[in-house]
Amino acid sequence: MTLRDVEFNIRGELTEPEDILRCLRNLLMTPAGTVPLDRDFGIDQSFLGYPLDVAQSLIAVEIIDKVDRYEPRASVTEVELTPNIEGQITAKVVITSG
Repeated sequence: MTLRDVEFNIRGELTEPEDILRCLRNLLMTPAGTVPLDRDFGIDQSFLGYPLDVAQSLIAVEIIDKVDRYEPRASVTEVELTPNIEGQITAKVVITSG
């Protein structure tokens, strides 16, 4: 199971929306542990191997926590995860200004 793609919906006004979206996509598509000077940056892949419902909960919590920590200009208001038959999950993340 892998996080395949992230779609963002913006509610309200964001400053520098293109930069925020670029930063969020980079954060959420990077596996944690792969950035040499900040091993916590990115999404923890420990959800691999869990049942789908547990994995989806872990991913949603991870997305909310990491956006809160690494992108103060945005706040997550909703995370919708859609799995496919290949074990890939697409995330729809709704954000507002932080």
